[in-house]
Order: sequence, then structure tokens, then C-alpha cells
Amino acid sequence: MIFSNTSNYMLKYQKAKAKLVEYDIPQKDYPKFPLNSNELSYPVVYILSRYAESVIENNIADMEEFSPHLVAASQYFDAAVGANDRAEYDVDFLLSGAASYFLSDDFGSAKVLCSEYFARINPETNVPQKIMGNLLGYLLLNRDFHISEDTPYGEKVCRSLLAYYNTGKGAEEIQNLLSEYRKVIYENDAPMEIYYVDILCAIVTVALSKSSWSLLPRYSELDQSLWSDYLKSPKAPRMLWPAQQLIGEKGVLRGQSAIVQLPTGVGKTKSIELIIRSSFASDRATTAIIVAPLRALCNEIANDMISAFGDEVLVNQFSDVLEEDFSLDLFLSLKSKILICTPEKLRYIIHHQADFLDEIGLYIFDEGHMFDDGSRGAIYELLISEIRGHISWGEQIILLSAVLSNAEQIQKWLLGEAGVLASDPKIKATPKMIGFASQTKDIHYYSNDSAQEDFYVPRSIEVIALQKRPREKKQRYFPELTDAKDIAIYYANKLCKNGGAAIFANRTSTVLTVINRIIELRDRGHDLAEIKGNSDGEEMNRLAQLMSDYYGEQHPYTIACYLGVVPHYSNLPNGLRLAVEHACRNKALRLIVCTSTLAQGVNIPIKYLFMTSFMVARNSMQIRSFQNLMGRTARSGMYTEGSVIVTDPRLFDNRNNRINGGNLRWNDCTKMFDSSASEPCGSSILSLVQDIVIDYQAGFIGSEVAKFIIENYGKNDCFNQLISELSSALLERYPSKTNNNIAELVSFRKHTMEAIENHLCFVFSNDENTDRQAIASEICKETLAYFMANDDEKALLERIFDIIALKISEFDHSQLKNYARTMIGIDLSLQIEKWIAENHLTQQNYTNEQLVKILISFFLETHTLKKEIGCFADICQMWLDGCSFVEMHECTSLPIADLEDICSKSISYELSFFVGNIIDIIEINDEDIVNPLPNLLLLQRRLKYGVKTETAVSVCEKIFNDRFLANLLADKIGHDAIEANSIVGVMKSHKEDILDILSAYPTYFSERVQWICKD
Repeated sequence: MIFSNTSNYMLKYQKAKAKLVEYDIPQKDYPKFPLNSNELSYPVVYILSRYAESVIENNIADMEEFSPHLVAASQYFDAAVGANDRAEYDVDFLLSGAASYFLSDDFGSAKVLCSEYFARINPETNVPQKIMGNLLGYLLLNRDFHISEDTPYGEKVCRSLLAYYNTGKGAEEIQNLLSEYRKVIYENDAPMEIYYVDILCAIVTVALSKSSWSLLPRYSELDQSLWSDYLKSPKAPRMLWPAQQLIGEKGVLRGQSAIVQLPTGVGKTKSIELIIRSSFASDRATTAIIVAPLRALCNEIANDMISAFGDEVLVNQFSDVLEEDFSLDLFLSLKSKILICTPEKLRYIIHHQADFLDEIGLYIFDEGHMFDDGSRGAIYELLISEIRGHISWGEQIILLSAVLSNAEQIQKWLLGEAGVLASDPKIKATPKMIGFASQTKDIHYYSNDSAQEDFYVPRSIEVIALQKRPREKKQRYFPELTDAKDIAIYYANKLCKNGGAAIFANRTSTVLTVINRIIELRDRGHDLAEIKGNSDGEEMNRLAQLMSDYYGEQHPYTIACYLGVVPHYSNLPNGLRLAVEHACRNKALRLIVCTSTLAQGVNIPIKYLFMTSFMVARNSMQIRSFQNLMGRTARSGMYTEGSVIVTDPRLFDNRNNRINGGNLRWNDCTKMFDSSASEPCGSSILSLVQDIVIDYQAGFIGSEVAKFIIENYGKNDCFNQLISELSSALLERYPSKTNNNIAELVSFRKHTMEAIENHLCFVFSNDENTDRQAIASEICKETLAYFMANDDEKALLERIFDIIALKISEFDHSQLKNYARTMIGIDLSLQIEKWIAENHLTQQNYTNEQLVKILISFFLETHTLKKEIGCFADICQMWLDGCSFVEMHECTSLPIADLEDICSKSISYELSFFVGNIIDIIEINDEDIVNPLPNLLLLQRRLKYGVKTETAVSVCEKIFNDRFLANLLADKIGHDAIEANSIVGVMKSHKEDILDILSAYPTYFSERVQWICKD
């Protein structure tokens, strides 16, 4: 056996040695390893050499024999460098490791080691080694390929390789030259040269077999000439990575619709680019649309597409304001187009211009597992259903997700026989080392088997006594060995010099708790020097400036910036999130304290993720949510491995405790790391007929709840009555359960029903067929919910769609068209109609102040805020006036966290959306005296962004979305009413003044202005 159990233990010991160095453990504290892992050097060199020979000779049997051991070899070489005990061989270990990773198809890890190789390269390297390093740098790092003139054959090989990657021709000549070169090296009889020339030949053989020049024409069934200009450009991939090969092999590049289920960080962005390029090159499409669930993710995708395509195509990212800021005139451009938006925006566009879909030839849905994403899930499912029914044989739909465990089921529903599932378990994300903290101060690492520990790092924590505060008697220590947050902070400080770190907090309040503890440590004389020292001080000062403008100089977030720490969560102002992510990507900061928003597609280089808890609100985190979060660590090409460290010591220390349930909590925790245990993607619509779960004790039968809704749906108080009845039934059986989530669960069902209602209004408004019940039944049967349901659930779903259709049948075609545009249920649409008439909006002139006042009053009548707030109108006005959170706090005495929530959710989203509903229902007739629409449209956008003027709105929509800086720049420009289509020109004319203002703020903003204003 080439790699025995003993070899596996030696590999674990080698990894352990690397971890000991990583944790700065003194050598005197190293555990006594029973085996000398250095002796594994010979077997791994043998594995790499023999595999290289088998590739050269095309010996399939030997390739199959040695291939499974290549991963172990690459990990050994990698760990050998990390162990730092044979530094004289580091260059050889790095290049051998890069080659092993490359030959095992892990191009991302090969790229990391290759980059490290060039940082340490020895100018005295032998010629085959030099050529191999240059080739890997050319293929993986986009470095120039230097011609080696040391030997005639070496020079010929280099020139032929360079010629091939410039023209796509001459692959056979390369192989012939390599064969001759290999003979010459063998004749010299220098062992290291022979070792490297074989690996070089194998790498060239593999690289040519995966060459873009070869594979893209084949996969797309397009002539090479159609790819030629692109492949000659520096932006083109010189090889296709495994994920891109998979989509090619599945026919996606020749127009096959597909569900693409692949791990995070395996080349998705480049795959999207290639899918779009092949679609445009074949004339299957002239317009592609990419749909992503978050504005931040849309921003990232838009930047990626602009970077990839440049001026070749028109890239248009719609704003996420639900307003008519789009036009079908867009399609008059002769250029191909890539449109980018959220699902809600696409739904809005379709409901306002149904023929918009006629222009789209390629649909790409990123993070396509949203079918059961709360109230958004129903909207997403109905949107996909609508598109699914609209596309013809020539159009293509791609749905991508990293966490779709039931991808095959989704594929059968969405695509049937007309599409494919592109998934391969052999394509894996960068490996993660899973560590568990213990009160013994050790950290225990596991890999695949939660019953078998790989190794441990001893005495990795040094507890220190903290300074006492005045009149304080009790001695306090750091870290507290029972406190998960303390342990996370300690390890983050110890490890962040090796790469970016994130401390996961299960709620926003915990983010503040962690940051307050970091500040307390400083105040008690303990300086977290590594966190601060490994950050860019100037950039952190800039972040602190913007943080101060929002939260005040004395707020913990501002103080934390000076210490090298920043928060990241959903309610953090958008501009701050963008600046934080940019700073992370540029390694200007090393520690963020974040909630699960980190899992939502944000691409930042995190090496260490510290899990302080697996709870979100009152529930355990979904496995698939955690898998998505874990996927953000160690992105391919950034690191060769990531670390997820569970910092609650009770989980490990009590893992064998059967009396108090420690073993159960341990099993629940370790299951989180098992991707095969991930929950299947469900359907929010299907949940209408499924059981309601209150907690582990209490719940309600779903069919009974569904029947209640069906029987009472025509009543105005249907859902309030349902809340009352469920609450009474629960408290009768469990009197102590007064703090329950029944209202939230019923509200979710109400919103789901309204989403169906609005969708049916849209369908009926575009279909003159009078048999609305029959249409509703057909739409029901086309949903994912119906596809997944059992027979009883199907019957209930049909009844639900039927009862909604019955309600809608009372309204005529023109009414339905209006109601469909609002994106809300009919009941609220009727209330809006009545309110417009009673307030004479088209007959009476209102000042802006009067308009805001009556709108807020109406909003509060029709919406339930999470917290009763008497000063809501004042907060709205301060939001519109551009006030900071600290100013709002001083005026209202409300906690800043509450103000964030009110502004982000109740005002920026709900109130802005509500104003859009009113805009959609207002009809201007010849006899009307006043047209309130311009004022309402501007007000809607100001509410969305929290800015004072139209100019500031335009900055948010076209330059960057930061309300404080948008107001600042608008004041500098000096004009209040600059429209979005003019703002770039105005920015160019004020560029130097604007850059001067922005020099005090995070570099993201000045770089964005430089890019926008480039000639």
C-alpha cells in the first residue's frame, strides 16, 4: 500500500506541527509525536513523481492508482512549509505542493502556493524547475511568461507554449519538444532536474487538455474564431477550472438550461461570464439578466461583469427602488446587454411591462435556493414559475446555488426533460479545519469523522489578569474560559496575522457585546496588538470617520475602528458595509464581527471563522445556512485551507455527557459540518398547508390552519382571528408560553396569501379568459409547492388558489391591472384607493411637509410596527433631513439599534414601498387639477435612501449608496435637482473637489468616483 494508515497518521502529525506554528506554541509545549512526519517526504515525492510519469505515458491504470494520493501529497507539502522546520526546502515544498494541487485539479490551492513560491523564489533554481514555476505563474497568476534561455530545448519549449496561448495552435509541437527536452535532462542525470522535468511535462499535458482554446469551442459548438479575440485577451482564463468544465460537459455553454449546484468559491463568477459569452456569441441571446437576492450581491456581480466585459456589452444594474426607472428603449441599443437586479425588482418590472420578458434570452438566478426564504419565498417561487411558463425552447434559464441538497427535485420541477443538473461531488470547496475550544486551553481538530479527533493544539490560551477599575475588588481575567465570545476574541487576536478573521454573533446586539468587550479589554490595559497591528491604520481612521458621522465619536463602533475591528450586519448603513467589505478584500483590516449576513454572497477573504453560537434568534441555525456561512471562509485562490473554530467550550467538554444532554448538543453541532445533512429546499407556498411549529413541545396541524384560512379568507379580520384562536389554544394547554411567535407565523401566512393574490391579479389582467378559477388551478399546479406536496396538501393548495381567485373575480380587468402593479394584496389596494379619494390627492396642492405627514399617518393606520413608537413621524423627517443615528438618538432617546431597525426596515423598505403602491394606484385624468406623481416619486426615492435632495438620490443610484456622503457631495455640487442620468457628468466637472472631500473617508468611495469618472 502506497499510503498506509501509518502514512495517514504521519500526515496528521505534519498538519499538527503546522498548526502549532500557526498558534505560536513554544516548542517545549509540543506534544510528543510517536512518528516522525518528516519521513513522509519520501512517499509523497514518490507519489508525485509516479503520477507525473503516468500522465506523460498516458498510463490510465497508474493514474488511477496514484491519483487518490495526490491530495494527501499536496497537503503534506503545504503543511511542511507551515511547520517551519526545514526552511531550506521550502521552495521545493511550495513548487511540489503547487504541482500536486494542480494535478489533482485544485487550481485555487495551487494558485496560493504558487504565489508564495514567487515570494520566496531562489534565483539558483534548475532550468526545469524555473520553467515549471513560470508556467504555473502564467496559468494561475496571470504573470508574464518569461522565456528561459538557459538551454536550447528549454527556450524552444517556452516559445512554443507562449505561441500556443496566443494563437491556440501548436499543441502537438509542444508535446514533441517536451519529449526531446525530457530526454536531454535525463541524459544529464541530475536527480532534481529529472524530478522537475517529469512534473513539468505532466503539468503541460494537463494544462493543454484543459486549455480554453481547446475546450470552449468544443463545449459551445462554436468555431474557434468566435472565441479568438477573447482568448487572446489577458482577461480570458487560460484553462477551465473543474466547475467550468462541468458546465461545459453538461451542455450549458451550448444553450442547455440547468440547475448548477456547486460549492462556494469554485469559479462561479467566471462560469457566469462564460455562459453569457457563449450565449451572445451564438446569437441565442442579445440580453441576459442576472437575478441576485441582495443589493450588495448585485453590486458585486455588476462590478465583476463590467470588469470582465468592459465596453463589449452594456451592463445595467437596476436600482432596487420599486419605481419605473427602466424603459424598453434600453433594448434599442445594438450592443448586447447584461441586466442585474433583485427578484423583487424583476417582479416589479414584469408587473409594469409584461412584454419585458420577450427581450430576455438568458436568465441566471444566483443564490437560487430562496423558495422557502420566509415571505420572500412565495414571491420568488411565483416569479420563477412565471418565467418558466414564458420561456420558449430557444431561451435558457440557469439557477445557481451552493446549498441546494435537493437540486435534482428542483431540476425536475423547473426544467423537466428540457434541462440538466450540473453537480459533481468531486468538485469541493477549499477544505476547512474544524476546531473545538476547551476549558483545558487546548483546541481539538476534527475533519470528516466527529468520533475521531485528528490532533490537538495544546496550551493555546494564556489567561492573563486584567487591570482593576477604581474601587473594584474582584480580579478579572481574559479570556474567561467559559465565555465563547472571550475565547473568540483571544484566538482572533492570536491568528489574524495569518489571514482575515470573522467572529460570528447570532444577533446584532451580540455584535455590540463583542465590540464592547474588546474596548473594555483595552481600558483594562490589555492591548489586542495583533488585530490593530495587522490592519492598515490610515484606512481604519477613514472608516472611523464615517462611523463617527453615523454613530458619533463615542460610539463603540467608532472606537473599535481605531482598534482594527469593524461590525457587519444587515442594518449597518449600506455605505459602511461597502467600505468594510472593500477594506477586507484589500487586507486593510483583519477582524470583523458579523451576523449571518456574511453568508449572503459577500466575497471577502476570511481564513478564520469563530462560531460563538449556532443559535439564530430562538432557533438553531439551519445546516444549509451554516454551510453557506462556512463557505465564505478560505475562498479558492486565497487560502489553501480555512479554519472554523467553535469557541463555546461546553460543546467539546460535555460531548460525552449523556445525563445533561451534552452528547446531544455535540451531535447537533457536528451535524452542522456535514453537507449531506443539509435541509432540502422547501416552498413557502407549501408551508401554508404544513404544520405550525411553535417549539419542541407545541404546534398546530397545518391542514386545520389551512382550512380555517380557506373558510374565513373573505373576512377582513381573518388573520387577526386566526392569531386569537391559536393563541388561546396554546395558552389553554401551556399557560406559561405567553412569549410565543404565533403572530409572526400567521403574518408570514398572510403575506404569502397576498403574494399569490397579487400574482393572480397580474395573470388575470393579462388574460381575457373569464374562467379565472380554472386559470388559478393551472397556476397552482405549476408551482414548486404543488410539485412537492402530497395528495392531501395538493387538494388544500388548490382550494387556497380557488378561494383567492373567487375573491379576485369581483373586480374588472382595469382594476386588476392597477392592483397587480402595486405588488400588494387587494384589501390594502382598496384602502389606498379610498385614501387617495378622501384626501383629494389629484385635486388639492400639498406641500412636501403636508404630504409626508398624511402619508405617515396612513402608513401607521395600515401597518403594524414591530415596536410602538410615538415619534415615528419625527424619525421619518430626520431620516429625510439626512440626520445621523446619534442625532436621532439625542432627539428621541431611543436606542441606536432600534433607530437602525426603524430606518432600515420600516422607513427605507416598508414606507418607501408603500409610497410606491400609492403611486401605482393614482390615475391622472384630464379633469384633475394636480399631478402629485413627481413629488411622490421623488419622496419615494428619498425615503429609500434617507437623503435630502434629488441630487443626493442620484449619487446613491449611480455613484455609491451612502446617505451621509451623498448628502455631503450634493451640498458641494450646489444643485438640488440633478437627475440620475446627468449626475456622472456633473461629478466629472467637480471631480477634484469631490475627491478632496472623500480623501478623509474609506478608499472605496474615492476609488469608485475615480472609476465612474474615468475617460
